[in-house]
Amino acid sequence: MITVTNLAIQFGKRVLYKDVNIKFTNGNIYGVIGANGAGKTTTMNILTGYLSATSGTGKIDGIDILDNPIEAKRKIGFLPETPPLYLEMTVKEYLNFIYDLKKCNLNRKAHILEVCRVVKIEDAMDRMIKNLSKGYRQRVGIAGAIIGNPEVIIFDEPTNGLDPKQIIEIRNLIRTLGRNHTVILSTHILPEVSAVCERIVVINKGKLIANEKTEEISRVVDGFCR
Repeated sequence: MITVTNLAIQFGKRVLYKDVNIKFTNGNIYGVIGANGAGKTTTMNILTGYLSATSGTGKIDGIDILDNPIEAKRKIGFLPETPPLYLEMTVKEYLNFIYDLKKCNLNRKAHILEVCRVVKIEDAMDRMIKNLSKGYRQRVGIAGAIIGNPEVIIFDEPTNGLDPKQIIEIRNLIRTLGRNHTVILSTHILPEVSAVCERIVVINKGKLIANEKTEEISRVVDGFCR
């Protein structure tokens, strides 16, 4: 379980978050939605340890992300909105680099081949990342995120800038990953949530509006918009 408790973020007199509490239970695909600037990326950055809160806690299976960052991060795979790729590397070189960076102890060759099979980039392993399409680069980023087989996978705007065919492919991939992982993705696109997510978390101006099953999304959003 992932918990955010009494979260608050303040820069000077500007309050971005105040008393936010969220629970993400294991085995679900969550969509974190809200308008641009609502606080979605801030939530992702706190959960992954990229950003510290002014007060409150974020815990992964009871492990505080700030007090024990290494242990907590072992349980997380994270893909930010812009994948952190090294364009001069081949796909194989990059994934081997990520394997070493994460100090992965699974069988290297078998694990990397399995990851590539899951994200469907086996045919691109020897290609340089700079020569790949944006959709393929996104897949390479996802492959990096799932190296080490983390329990939780977090995506920030995973289909941003992709064409319709690539969007469908990434959504299908997220559904596949959701069979064996807890998946959290942020987006401002409602159809994205309806297409792949089992629960929704609505954030607006740094406040939690709802945490509901996806079938309740219309009621939640309609009530919020009134």
